[in-house]
Amino acid sequence: MLTCKNKIFNKFLFFSLVFLIVSFAVNSVIVYALEPVEKKRHLHNKVKAAEIQVQQREILDHLERIENKMIISEKRRRHVN
Repeated sequence: MLTCKNKIFNKFLFFSLVFLIVSFAVNSVIVYALEPVEKKRHLHNKVKAAEIQVQQREILDHLERIENKMIISEKRRRHVN
């Protein structure tokens, strides 16, 4: 075991505890500050996903219309020949 004077040990213990408390406080502030950003990102991603789904539905509808027009035009060509 290390031998040291009682005053030095008390100072070391005091500064260690102060450093520990400051570290926990800083960590808590950082974690608290980051939480809202993650929630905003999550909500933003949900909104973007909904917008993309709407766009995909519109594209599929347009493609179905084009396909129907092509089928109709093919039928007309067959009847004409």
